[in-house]
Amino acid sequence: MVDPARTRRRRAVLALVAVAVVVAAGLVTWRIAAGGSDGGPAEASIPAGWPEAGASRTVTEVRADGTLEVTHWIHTEEPLDEIDVALPQGTEDGTLEATDVRVRADGRSASGPQTLSFSRASYVFSGATRIQVRYRLAGAVEESTSAAGRGLATPTALDVSAVQPSDTRIVRSADVLSMACASSPDVSLAPCGEADGDGQWKVVLTGQEAGGRVVAAVTVPS
Repeated sequence: MVDPARTRRRRAVLALVAVAVVVAAGLVTWRIAAGGSDGGPAEASIPAGWPEAGASRTVTEVRADGTLEVTHWIHTEEPLDEIDVALPQGTEDGTLEATDVRVRADGRSASGPQTLSFSRASYVFSGATRIQVRYRLAGAVEESTSAAGRGLATPTALDVSAVQPSDTRIVRSADVLSMACASSPDVSLAPCGEADGDGQWKVVLTGQEAGGRVVAAVTVPS
């Protein structure tokens, strides 16, 4: 004979289990919608290493052979379909050359030349907000005639369009002795930035200074 009280208890337990499953499913759905991060949707939408929208970061590494390895991270607020990469004004004499130029827009390769030895080149893509530009720059370091192993990196990067309001520049070498900036070619260079750890110098350019010229006195790695 079936115990009515036992049946009621069993039904109550099953009902509680069903409620728990529904609640758990709701929590999982909310976590997925929130990006699965305690930081919330805004943090989850920006991949690690990228600056926030409206900002860019350029890292220049001086190699032992005097060439520069340069990477730009550009995060725009509005989608772009194209960017221009150009030799800085006054460097179109053939001594400066960018090779292995790679442009990726929202993770996809953009169309454009891999070598830049003339004034300007365009790279085409479709509706991207995160653009990465990488290249190797030769002929940018002027070796010192008075101090062995020292040189002046002029420039530290090519000119890339889509200049953002906040423009961070970082130069790395065996030792970075100083940095100087100018907002345009007709403005005199002035000391800028500060040491940011061993072998690294950093400056954040904003307003009219964003996208300006940056040079660095460095000790070339041996």
